[in-house]
Amino acid sequence: MEIINKENSHKTILNATGIFGFAQAMKMLVSIVGSKFVAIFLGPVGIGIVGLLNNTVAIISSITGFGISITGVREMSLANTESDQNKFSERFIVLQRWSIFTSVLGALVTIIFSKQLSILTFGNSDYYFWFVILSVNFVFANLTATRIALLQGLRMIKSIAISNVISSVLISLLSVPIYYFLKVDGITSVIVLSSIINLVVTIYFTRNIKIDRVSLSFYETFQKGKPILKMGFLLSLNVIFAHICSFIIKLYLNGNGSSVEIVGLFEVSSVILISYVGLIFNAMGADFYPRITQIQNDNSKIKELVNDQIEMGLLLVTPAIIFLYFSGPILVELLYSKHFLGVLLIFKSALFAVIVKVVIWPLAFIILAKGDNKLYFKLEIISDIFLLVSTVFFYHFFGLVGIGIASLIPFLLYAFYVIPILKKKYDFSIRKDTLKILLMCLLFGISSSAITFTIDYPLAYYPLGLILIFSLAYSYRELNKRVAINSYWRKFIYKFKRNG
Repeated sequence: MEIINKENSHKTILNATGIFGFAQAMKMLVSIVGSKFVAIFLGPVGIGIVGLLNNTVAIISSITGFGISITGVREMSLANTESDQNKFSERFIVLQRWSIFTSVLGALVTIIFSKQLSILTFGNSDYYFWFVILSVNFVFANLTATRIALLQGLRMIKSIAISNVISSVLISLLSVPIYYFLKVDGITSVIVLSSIINLVVTIYFTRNIKIDRVSLSFYETFQKGKPILKMGFLLSLNVIFAHICSFIIKLYLNGNGSSVEIVGLFEVSSVILISYVGLIFNAMGADFYPRITQIQNDNSKIKELVNDQIEMGLLLVTPAIIFLYFSGPILVELLYSKHFLGVLLIFKSALFAVIVKVVIWPLAFIILAKGDNKLYFKLEIISDIFLLVSTVFFYHFFGLVGIGIASLIPFLLYAFYVIPILKKKYDFSIRKDTLKILLMCLLFGISSSAITFTIDYPLAYYPLGLILIFSLAYSYRELNKRVAINSYWRKFIYKFKRNG
């Protein structure tokens, strides 16, 4: 297959990733300042508490949310392809009404079981009022998710990107003084006010989207929402189980890892890998999910799009991962403090796991786009179980290093299991040119991981620096074949000289 024939597909992926990725990078830079102050004001213990609270709220949201935040993007994307304004408005109104209902349900459950949640999370009922305060968070968070689904379904990437940056700036400006004056007591206030800011910003960016007034009774809303609920139910069970597994891991680390500081280190590793490294996945997913949903009935187009996505993902993510291997000690101390350098032990394997995730991540979207909820449910449950068991097992024998090893295992098992299934059901396979890139990127990742296991910093900087240079050169060469990066540079230099 000639690479040049697929240049437009690669360009679309790169442009969407570039727009959203740039905004995510700006968001990350703002968060760095906020995270630095939060780490100083709260310490590992405080950050561990933030992780436990967020995890508990996420579990309740998953139980009472019926997966509407997940299915919303698919619904809006499909509605957009129909070019029927009335049906589009109707679907959004149904989605919004169900979001309000699930928000109220989540708030009531949190208030009713606040004492039990405090006991489960902290071992006593002294903090029940924290959960009472957090109950209002569900209303703001669910309404925000509905608005984001609207933007994403319409593929308004720039609006999503800009709104994320604005929200991040406002939240950072808000959280730093609250944590400074209130310390740990300000955690609930920051969580709730952050949700309010996110909602206000998303409402502003969706204010010009035309939504017609459609008359729908309660019964009609229920009936038209049933397909969304049926699809979302199994997906919500996946999310619930994932959060429960994460919560069990944190409770295990808290109970058997000497102190809540271990949970803090685990939480920091998750933040860096999910929030910072994950910004690349967020950037790619913002446009990828709507695109694959729109071509869900054409297996050949899905195969090409997913392979293109894997290629672009590997070429963008791998140098970033090698850079984290290279600069890990500096970045952790910069983002947090020297007390968090234990995170590097988790990173030895966990960073390599991210490269493997680049391949697995778009495969799951095939199943979601096809609406094969039972298969998705089955695969995600198995993956979560393996993550829980392997984390407990490897942490017991290898400590923090074992947590990183455990993060790699579910991805490897998932790959060996899901690819044959996708081949059989949807005639999916990985192209030869994609496989070459995959093998090369895995080689970079394995080499970097092996160095951190065998050579200590600062000596590790030298071989890791060489691998970083090679990975950057390789990614640049392969990206240039697909999207003609050199032409972008020439345009930039031409504009610069002309303006000069």
